[in-house]
Amino acid sequence: MLWRKGLYFEILLGFLFILILSDNLSYKTDFAKIFKNAYIVLLVLIAVLDREKFPSRNRLLVYFIPFLVVAIIALAFSPVIFTGAQKTLSYGLLLFAVPQFYIKSLVDNGPIIVKDTIYLGVALIILGYFLQFVDSGIAFSHQGRFRAIFGNPNGLGIFAALMFALTLLSREYFKALFSKADLRWILITLIVSMVLCGSRTAVLASVMFWVMTRFYRLSPFLGFLFFLTLAFAAELVTRNLVEIVIALGLDQFFRIETLGDGSGRYIAWNFAWEVIQDHFWLGRGFAFDEWIMAKNADILSDLGHQGGVHNTYLIIWLNTGLIGLVIFLRALITVFIKASKNVNMAFPILWMVMFTILLEPWLAASLNPFTILFVIMITIMIDPVFQPYYRGELTSFQTPDEEKVLV
Repeated sequence: MLWRKGLYFEILLGFLFILILSDNLSYKTDFAKIFKNAYIVLLVLIAVLDREKFPSRNRLLVYFIPFLVVAIIALAFSPVIFTGAQKTLSYGLLLFAVPQFYIKSLVDNGPIIVKDTIYLGVALIILGYFLQFVDSGIAFSHQGRFRAIFGNPNGLGIFAALMFALTLLSREYFKALFSKADLRWILITLIVSMVLCGSRTAVLASVMFWVMTRFYRLSPFLGFLFFLTLAFAAELVTRNLVEIVIALGLDQFFRIETLGDGSGRYIAWNFAWEVIQDHFWLGRGFAFDEWIMAKNADILSDLGHQGGVHNTYLIIWLNTGLIGLVIFLRALITVFIKASKNVNMAFPILWMVMFTILLEPWLAASLNPFTILFVIMITIMIDPVFQPYYRGELTSFQTPDEEKVLV
């Protein structure tokens, strides 16, 4: 019905909503985990069948085609080839469909689509907070950490951090899209949610992003110099992290009792590194990381770890080998080099994302509520249809000329 009425943005926003629900661990949202697979196929079918209504280009997918080719080749060695093929296909479909729909939505509706995207995310976080009065187990878990309607607190943290970046990016492009009061309550809601969920990764990434935007606004060289300073200081901070946290009086928030072993991450990383040695150059396809971790779950549990690898770089290395990882990072950095020519906030977003994926696995998968937000931000930064807003040639309430956009 939405398709027949030409409500393409509502279809895309529905996809984001389903992805958010699919992150929830309750059996009551199992339908979303199943439906999201069909949903991405429907998006692609609509984009193909309504080809004349969508832009002919897809600048983002082109960069990642070599990586997807390597991922397909790696499937030849996969112990779960059917699942791996599905995950590989879904990654390609997401990179194809989401930019197409977002560009089309801007053409039809103007920048209001960015505002609605942010409002949806913030509204669901607020809704998640009030759900505690219905059932505290829904909104809070892991010894009282806030998770809203997400599967775990760290998921909420990553979502809030990406929403934080998207909100500040929207202010760069659409100056009058939010009033100062609206912008203030949105940012406060996101910051409070990151603190309540206790996600150390999200808080540090957001602080890093906010500080770096200030440096990059002054000068890209100063921004890069600041990033190098952070990189060189990382080793010193890591070795003295516990003492620093205690000195700042933040030992309760940073859950100091888990800093020593990285909440079990170091165990998973060491195990993943050992497995990588057997498939160093070319991995064993998407979903291999999940298969190998599940196969050795009892051993890892005895060592003090439960769950996945918790590191996007290692997951991609496991699944596609060093060749795939290098090609993936090359595509990612190339995209942001292009984006940096359009907006000075591009590299701060890249550094923030590269920091979060060091500790979380979200970018190694496609059908989650995090990767889609990241793809939306990249689309805003690299596609020409958004650039007149950044240059001030169009206001926050104007719709682009469709004929010029779709040529």
